[in-house]
Amino acid sequence: MKKHIRIVTLSLGLGLAALTLPAHAGIYEDMLVAIKTGSTPDVIAILNRGLDPNIVDREGYTLLMLAVRDGDADIVDVLLAAKANPNARNGHGDTALRLAAFRGSLPMVEKLVKARALINMPGWTPTIYAAFNGHEPVVKYLLDNGALIDAQADNGFTALIAAARGGHEEVVKLLLKRGANPNIKSQAGDTAIDFALRAKNTNIYDRLLAAGGLSGQAITDQPPPSPAPAK
Repeated sequence: MKKHIRIVTLSLGLGLAALTLPAHAGIYEDMLVAIKTGSTPDVIAILNRGLDPNIVDREGYTLLMLAVRDGDADIVDVLLAAKANPNARNGHGDTALRLAAFRGSLPMVEKLVKARALINMPGWTPTIYAAFNGHEPVVKYLLDNGALIDAQADNGFTALIAAARGGHEEVVKLLLKRGANPNIKSQAGDTAIDFALRAKNTNIYDRLLAAGGLSGQAITDQPPPSPAPAK
């Protein structure tokens, strides 16, 4: 595998960014087949024919995103060695790392983070995605590598809210241990404990309550009154 990666790195020429999908539809289709079938040698050969490793489809999916989505670690290695951009976003705002976190593939997440994929970003972060699906090892790895624990998605969800909503007790336990704020509210005004109550998940409810969690309805956004002046 290292030999193959080295070949790709040396043989890719300049000017690849100028390639466009319509002009290279045939070779691009060949690449899609190679990724789908998990044929690493074919991926290497097609890159050596001049296909831009950062080419995207109409929805903005890069080759790296497709390989991550299909869970092919060898092809991901080849594309990263060919300078595929790990921080490109598709039309939904997803990056390769977001997709890997959502799938719960820790080895894939590790590869992308080591390739300098962004862990913190506006909107749904990889950590929130991982918490949403209950992938505790991925959440832990991202936190260990600098993920902002209370980052909020567009709808106000934090990783803790996402984990509580999904009933993922181990993720909730980890996040609370790391200091996640249980009283951040979603855009709808709900906290993590509201989601636990709605799902009748008493274990998660008890953990949140013990950490000082309150219902969003019980939390005021007004600052506390100033103390009376001393007499």
